[in-house]
Amino acid sequence: MKVFKKTKWLLLIIFLFIVTPVYSYVIDGDVSDWGIDLLASGADKEGYLDENLPSGGWDIDYVTEDNADKYTEWTKVYPGWSWYNYFDVEAIYFDNDSNYAYIAIIQGLPKEGVDPPYNTVDGNPNYVFKPGDIAIDVDGDGTYEYGIDVDTGLLYGNVTWQNAIYFPEANPWAIESGTEIGSVSLAYSDEQNSHYIIETAIPLSYLGLSAGDHFTIHWTMECGNDYLNLNATVVPEPATLLLLGTGLIALGISRKRKN
Repeated sequence: MKVFKKTKWLLLIIFLFIVTPVYSYVIDGDVSDWGIDLLASGADKEGYLDENLPSGGWDIDYVTEDNADKYTEWTKVYPGWSWYNYFDVEAIYFDNDSNYAYIAIIQGLPKEGVDPPYNTVDGNPNYVFKPGDIAIDVDGDGTYEYGIDVDTGLLYGNVTWQNAIYFPEANPWAIESGTEIGSVSLAYSDEQNSHYIIETAIPLSYLGLSAGDHFTIHWTMECGNDYLNLNATVVPEPATLLLLGTGLIALGISRKRKN
């Protein structure tokens, strides 16, 4: 009887872990829930995001390339140059639970864009370069079938894309047309130590993704001076693994009682 009571309480505790979310991301343009403090000392310096990596969550995939800061007028990024921190794509993070894909993009361009000096486009010396949309390739064929409009938070499928102005290797840049799938949670932050965050939560069902699937996230700005690609994997959420663990524990206890 004592063994049965202990088993019952153990299973109850595990059940509470299962029904209680192990983590969540608030879509507010604040990456502190990814384990990153953009207001910390040194967060305004080149390389900060290369040295301070995301933590927490369940299984965060990330890519970083923090090559510029707000103290140097022109810095070589790839494939072009960044004016101060404005045209540096610094990091992309991905995580998921059973229902949502979470993406955070850290870069230097405000939502309204920036007009760098000494630059003319089509005869316009005051041309403002805008941030790009989020591109997603779910089947690994190099074609970004899905896109999230960073102005409206709308997800599109069957997307055709506009190209960046200067560097073709940075393509694609912005959604040209597509089939509207639905609205997703999206935040575009205010300035944080010269960083701006685009953060979103997308239902996995909208993308046709499930545990074990691999896909690619891409982001650049209109000029294409810098870009990042993140190869990500959807993993089983902690509750699923805890459920498996529960079965194994219960089986072990049952065998112990029998013995």
